[in-house]
Amino acid sequence: MTIPAEILERLSGLIALDLTFYRDVNIDLRGFSDEALYLHYFMHGYREGRPSSAQAMREGFLARLTPNRALEIGPFCNPCLRGADVDYLDVFTTEELQQKATALEFDAAGVPDIDYVSTDRTMRCVDKTYELIFSSHNLEHQPDLIGHLCDVGDRLESGGRLALIVPNARYCFDAALPLSSISDVFEAHAAGRDLHTLTSIINTRALSVHNDAAQHWREAGTLPFRPTDPARVAEALTFYDNNRDNYNDVHAWRFDPLALADILNCLIALDRIPFGRLVCNGPVRDRLEFTLTLHRDARPEA
Repeated sequence: MTIPAEILERLSGLIALDLTFYRDVNIDLRGFSDEALYLHYFMHGYREGRPSSAQAMREGFLARLTPNRALEIGPFCNPCLRGADVDYLDVFTTEELQQKATALEFDAAGVPDIDYVSTDRTMRCVDKTYELIFSSHNLEHQPDLIGHLCDVGDRLESGGRLALIVPNARYCFDAALPLSSISDVFEAHAAGRDLHTLTSIINTRALSVHNDAAQHWREAGTLPFRPTDPARVAEALTFYDNNRDNYNDVHAWRFDPLALADILNCLIALDRIPFGRLVCNGPVRDRLEFTLTLHRDARPEA
């Protein structure tokens, strides 16, 4: 089996493959040519969870971020960015986050001073621009993906970056659910969605599975069929009926690296989001997340 050249070229535009890194960390591939490495990664390495670059891992990704004039969204009690030039945005105040941390038996002392409290869950309260905006496990919660990315892009300086760590839906509690599509993204934006749908509530509260990434990797997409539990669905329906006018913090989106990179590249090509370039890293075995960066730089002239 091989991959047609035109398909391989399109795949290589979705996932950032560092050939030197990939060759060095995989002893069995040391003798491969660059072309053979590309072919191996997209035929085998991606599915096997071989890291595509050092930045595919959270620790490598964070190490490359320079927190100068940076904003972190949703730091809770363990911010990933620290320093005098870092601001923080959350939907809760510092005191509210400390109370939540204490209730969960986390270290409340780790909660940073929240500079912006978003009462409407947008970034309208942010009154300046940044070189870097960062969020971890936040993108998938946004009811309107396009609206959120436009909101963030407007708070970035020219040449700024949006750095993201996103759950890989194939290896977290979303594993039994289908991936989100570009049509889903446009439907949410056309509706001006600012609250989660009944679908999202049922998916999260009634159809989610375990969150053991290593087990999902061992199962390798062979999660056995699970009959729907009527009691869980009933609970989700009751919850929705009682909370339909409130924001409920659930996953609106389910992505893996290829799916999200493809959607974002489409949105960039259609000029629907204020970004010009995407760098997305591939999945890593036994981990339930992946990393990517959107660059707010000028598109090349035609």
